[in-house]
Amino acid sequence: MDAYDLIWEAHAGIFPAPGRGWEALRAYRDAGFSHVSLNVGFDLLDGAHALATARDWSRRIAASDWAQMAGSLAGIEAARAAGKLSVAFDIEGAVALGGDAGNVEVFHQLGVRQMLLAYNRNTDAAGGCHDDDHGLTAFGRRVVAEMNRLGMIVDGAHAGERTVMDLLEASQDPVVISHAGCKALAGHGRNVSDAVVRAVAAQGGVVGICGIDLFLGGPADARVIADHIDHVASVAGPAHVALGLDWFPTEGAQVGEDVATILAAHPEFWPPAEGYGRAEGVQVASPSIIVALKSELLNRGWSAGDCAALFGGNFARVARQVWRG
Repeated sequence: MDAYDLIWEAHAGIFPAPGRGWEALRAYRDAGFSHVSLNVGFDLLDGAHALATARDWSRRIAASDWAQMAGSLAGIEAARAAGKLSVAFDIEGAVALGGDAGNVEVFHQLGVRQMLLAYNRNTDAAGGCHDDDHGLTAFGRRVVAEMNRLGMIVDGAHAGERTVMDLLEASQDPVVISHAGCKALAGHGRNVSDAVVRAVAAQGGVVGICGIDLFLGGPADARVIADHIDHVASVAGPAHVALGLDWFPTEGAQVGEDVATILAAHPEFWPPAEGYGRAEGVQVASPSIIVALKSELLNRGWSAGDCAALFGGNFARVARQVWRG
């Protein structure tokens, strides 16, 4: 799993809906990715929607000749040996659980291997980054305990800083920030402070750098993404940074009117004061950015070994520790 060609997307932000996103997932395969953590739900959609989306993706992937589900490191290795893209699922927030920690196991059985407990706003489990963060609740601690028992990665992306620190205290396994930027470089509320970077690294976790210009504080290009990668490495070392592009199509049939409708109906999740809803829209780096990003990092003096860790080895290390099987 330490080969340089292991490329792991810690979170793909393709809109979670049955029948949606097949060509977007193929774009990861075509760009040379080995494994993708694919979003199947977030806090503006209920558990029934997440279940339907996970089941639909599972059916389509099972029928594919170029992708396969993989909920273990052995599964990822098997997919790579067969020349296929491996896929596991993630969920952005605890709303899908419907207040029942037992539903963690239901989603785990469907292929969910990573989960956030809040998406921007507070939930009954945890506090969001765009809310009055109330930290991890008693219910949230039960969810974390169940995630630890089953072998599901605890993800602090989109959570408030108090909640992230609570997650680190509650979890027996490493906690990750799957997709974010660095507040030291861009002071957006979605980004993480150096204190969070250090705390995540101290527990063995990783911070995945996203490819969204709003959070990067500049163009979503290889230079700016590399700036954030370099910053995490300078704070915590190259063993604790990964890639979580959070890529999603921004135009065309793969997006759909329902996405715009949901965004417009819930401005509290994306406060205008944080720059959401800009007239020029949001720029997101596509999976093909990895070619330029590899070149940029090597030109900055990154070794081949550290690049291999960044692009796949670091997240594989966490999965090896957390996942069962």
